[in-house]
Amino acid sequence: MTFKFQIIIIGIIIISLIVIIYGQYKGKIEYRFALGWSALSVVILVFSIWPKLLEKISKLLGIYDPVNMLMFFAILLLLFAVFSLSMEVSKQSDQIKKLTQEIAILKKEAGDKPETDEKG
Repeated sequence: MTFKFQIIIIGIIIISLIVIIYGQYKGKIEYRFALGWSALSVVILVFSIWPKLLEKISKLLGIYDPVNMLMFFAILLLLFAVFSLSMEVSKQSDQIKKLTQEIAILKKEAGDKPETDEKG
């Protein structure tokens, strides 16, 4: 990796960390997601500062090429992200269903007419 490319990567990572921290500060991203993205950014930052570390780790794990190790871990990271987001969507879907049921019960107790679709 060339020195110029290292500087570019370090700059991008620092900008991404600033965006993550700002997004968390403004409430646009939850703390647990911000923590995960920040940790990933720090790992990339470490490997961009010390690229030989990546080679040593890949040899230690018995992986022939450091790029193959990066791709493998990137795929694992993406699978984990998709799985955790799927769990979050399922949880929110259950919460929406419960809230809808509670609203229907409250409207029935209050004597309101249920909302109907005007199309049919």
